[in-house]
Amino acid sequence: MSSQATGVDAPTPSGPPGPLPAGAPAPAPLPGGLGDPRLDTPCLLIDLEILASNVTRMAALASRSRVRLRPHAKTHKSLRVARMQLDAGATGICVATVGEAEIMRAGGIEDILVAYNIVGEAKLTRLLPLCADGGITLTADSVEVAEGYSRLAMSAGRTLPVLLEIDSGMKRTGIPPDAAGTIGSKIAALPGIELTGILTHAGHAHDMTAQPDIEAVARDEAMTMQQATEQLSRQGIELQVVSAGSTITAPYLTAGDGITEIRPGTYAFNDLRTLEMYACTPDQIAATILATVVSASQDHVVLDAGNKTLTMTSTLQHGHGKIKGHPRSSFLRLSEEHGVATIGDTAGRLRVGDRVEVLPIHICVCVDLQQEAYGVSRGSIAEVIRIDAARRSR
Repeated sequence: MSSQATGVDAPTPSGPPGPLPAGAPAPAPLPGGLGDPRLDTPCLLIDLEILASNVTRMAALASRSRVRLRPHAKTHKSLRVARMQLDAGATGICVATVGEAEIMRAGGIEDILVAYNIVGEAKLTRLLPLCADGGITLTADSVEVAEGYSRLAMSAGRTLPVLLEIDSGMKRTGIPPDAAGTIGSKIAALPGIELTGILTHAGHAHDMTAQPDIEAVARDEAMTMQQATEQLSRQGIELQVVSAGSTITAPYLTAGDGITEIRPGTYAFNDLRTLEMYACTPDQIAATILATVVSASQDHVVLDAGNKTLTMTSTLQHGHGKIKGHPRSSFLRLSEEHGVATIGDTAGRLRVGDRVEVLPIHICVCVDLQQEAYGVSRGSIAEVIRIDAARRSR
């Protein structure tokens, strides 16, 4: 694969640094522990042992289910974590934006699925060098979107693989399965396009509250993809890829359902939403936000982590998050830099200067708000993990 320019500065690879230039100052030492005064807050912590275990566990699940694993990198946005996933057996990665694809390709990731309708000349122009280089698969749910890809293919001098997105019940993007044959055949007829498969995301599984209901969403997801496959087969289009399965629904899908590939993302770190959805256990949450108590009273504390760090995402069960070690804690409100919380336990009363870890509700967004994370091993900070694709929302 060539080193053709991608239109962005190549990210500094995560991992051990190379030799320093002559005369350059030595890097500051890593903070030793979470109480080290050199460690500023709020910041993102990643438990390295839990992360490694999560990565291994999902790879094993995919192997048992006889499906390929293509993790969604929008959760971690990190070359360091993407390489861990590939080393564990993932066949490629999935991204949500052109910007994420640019960063991952510049960092050496060769097999990338962009699971989003890419519309507009500005984005297509940025995609051109990536597509010319190969290894990029695109997604469309209309002929209009695919026509842009066709022009891109002509410019790149390549045939571009495209997945047709099917709506399995989320009612966001995607087409009904009974329209797959009609629209799919039109897309397949466009010059420079190879319709290689179909894709869906059953994100409405998050609306469920009981495990049997989540499994029912996964069964509907599989049935929808079977219907779409049949419609395309009647048009003479045989599929190489049937891509489905999030962190929540992937455990209920196998090759026996006709699924060839799963795309879980949150599993690498997990959060309170995946915990609520029976997709992880408390000891499988790898990411927390370290925050400092900046004000304290008899009935509440204020942390230096507000909605610019924790996001405004909330759930009925866990609100805006929980303070680790304080299961009765609750956030009363978030403003930009303030998180106002009750502890619910007078014996564990917190004081100004104390540091706490917050279990996040939606880790994908929390990660995107950071430039780096601290990898923690057995209570000590072992490395800095760059969030290479942070703020690449277009």
